Amino acid sequence: MGVVCVTALQGSGQFVLFSYFAPILRERLGADATQLGLVWAWFGACGVVGNMLVSRHIDRIGASRMVLVTTALIALSLLLWPLGVSLVWLAILLTPWGLGCFATNSAQQARLVSLSPSLAPGSVALNSSGIYIGRALGAGAGGWLLAHGAIDWMNWVGLVTVLAAIALSISVDRARTRTLAINA
Repeated sequence: MGVVCVTALQGSGQFVLFSYFAPILRERLGADATQLGLVWAWFGACGVVGNMLVSRHIDRIGASRMVLVTTALIALSLLLWPLGVSLVWLAILLTPWGLGCFATNSAQQARLVSLSPSLAPGSVALNSSGIYIGRALGAGAGGWLLAHGAIDWMNWVGLVTVLAAIALSISVDRARTRTLAINA
C-alpha cells in the first residue's frame, strides 16, 4: 500500500498545477488556443519519449530507482515553474515534467509487479485508484488555490507533495530491504 500511496502523492502533486495550465497560461502569458494546444502537444510528446525511455532502461536501473528518477523530473519542473516567463521558456521547463509524468506510472506498475507477481492484477488495479485519487485531491487543492488568488503557490504546493512522494518511496524501499534482511 505504500507504493500506491506514492502514486497518489505523485498524482496529487502534479495535478495541483497541471489541471489549471490553460487558465494560468492564458492569464500569465496571454496564451491563445493554438499556443495552449502546442504546449499540450509538446508535453504529450515528452510523455511518449519518457515512456519509451523508461521501457528501455527500467530493467537495468530497476523499477524503484526509475520511480525516483521520473518523480525527480516532475519535481524539477515544479521547482523551476516560476521561471517560465514566456511560452518558449515554459516549454523548456515542462520538458522534464513531461518526460516523467506518464513514465512514473509505468515505473510504479513495474515496481508493483516485481514486488509480488502473484498479486500484480490487484496491485496494479489499486495503483490505478491511487492515480485517480491523487488527481482528484491535487485538482481540488489547485482549484482552491486558484479560487483564492493563490496561483503563485500552486507549483510550491505541488512540489512539496511530489517531494513527499519521493520521501515515501525511499521509505518504502528501505522498509522492504530491512524486511528482506530479517527474513534472510
